[in-house]
Amino acid sequence: KDVSYGKVRAVVNALYIYFSVFLCLSVSFTIVVPPDPVVAHVGSTVILPCWISPPENAEALEIRWYRHNHAAFTCACGRMQCNLILEYIYLYIRIENYRGLILLSSSKQLLLSLTLCAWRRSKRLSLLSLALGSAPVLSPEPLDDGRVNISCRSSGWHPKPSITWTSDNGRALRPGGTSHSRGADEMFSVHSWTAVSLSDTKLVSCSLSLRSGELKESRVHIQAIYSDSSGPWKALFLTLLISVLLGLVGLILYKYREKLTGSFAHNP
Repeated sequence: KDVSYGKVRAVVNALYIYFSVFLCLSVSFTIVVPPDPVVAHVGSTVILPCWISPPENAEALEIRWYRHNHAAFTCACGRMQCNLILEYIYLYIRIENYRGLILLSSSKQLLLSLTLCAWRRSKRLSLLSLALGSAPVLSPEPLDDGRVNISCRSSGWHPKPSITWTSDNGRALRPGGTSHSRGADEMFSVHSWTAVSLSDTKLVSCSLSLRSGELKESRVHIQAIYSDSSGPWKALFLTLLISVLLGLVGLILYKYREKLTGSFAHNP
């Protein structure tokens, strides 16, 4: 009986090895990912789909997602959800199942690698992470030549935004200069300025935009700036004018009084 049991066990093991080898040799699949970059905003969740073609049972697969210039993080296929927090990237990464549902990181590409037996397939997904910054803050300052210098500041952008100055009729205004800076959080800050006169336009608009077409815009009225800047001078001029007029009236009354007093003195 022991000999028979040993033979049966040997046959079962042989069949298991045979079918395992056959399964490995018959492995033939490809990874399908979206052809265009997946777009998401920093701080939001995005689904990065990938598919196995032809359809396979993915429970035996080992999945690795590689972030550019960083080590891999792995999710076993049999689990419904596994979570990772990577402190050196902007966002929280979540892998839910073998289809590769994850949260966007700050990298431009993720490499998906699937391994079954000794067979490995890899595919890259292109990512585009966006951060819509703050509304532009416009600061006008009158110049000595009668023009107004307007500065435009905004922060919290990713990637680097484009900046556009326009007049009230939609005409593009040439900026005097533009500077970009990048903080420790990898976000961009923008500072731009331009000088305009009332003859050029009555309203100036500063808009910042991303490649996705999203933008933020602020406007300032030049006429109001001129009015505000000339207000104190007008008040001072009116004050001086009233003072001069009152002085003249007082002087006239004084002279008239002296004249009357002299007339009464000569004619008692």
